[in-house]
Amino acid sequence: MKTQGTGKNTGRYISQPGNVLLELAIIFPVLILLISGIIQFGFILNAKIAVNSAAYEAARIATVSANPAEAAVAAAKNYAGGNLPGWDLSGRLKVNVSAAGTDPGSPVKVEVIYSVPVFFPKIAPFSNWGSRFTDIKGVSVMRIEEKE
Repeated sequence: MKTQGTGKNTGRYISQPGNVLLELAIIFPVLILLISGIIQFGFILNAKIAVNSAAYEAARIATVSANPAEAAVAAAKNYAGGNLPGWDLSGRLKVNVSAAGTDPGSPVKVEVIYSVPVFFPKIAPFSNWGSRFTDIKGVSVMRIEEKE
């Protein structure tokens, strides 16, 4: 498009149709990816906090129970069910309990693992290279207390 004048920049804006649409087409996918990454990070952070707390609560219950392993599994599933609402706990929540014994002073280790679904499994920071889930783990170790 030609303008009349001496060829100097007169400060006038010359409209170029399609520029805004082209810029939007370039920026929009990056913006959507960024927003999705923020939401994914929020899901992972929520799961990490819930898994750590579930492991702590399960170990705390196990220290005062007559059957530490059974009590710890039930407490972890109960806690996770209340703090991960709407999430599938049946196949993605694993609770491992190892207790050296039931004598006071014996250690009880509770490990809670939850598999969080990943939005973009091909992006490295959020997944195990192509897996649709990433495992979040929380561990707590306590000693069995004396029972009254």
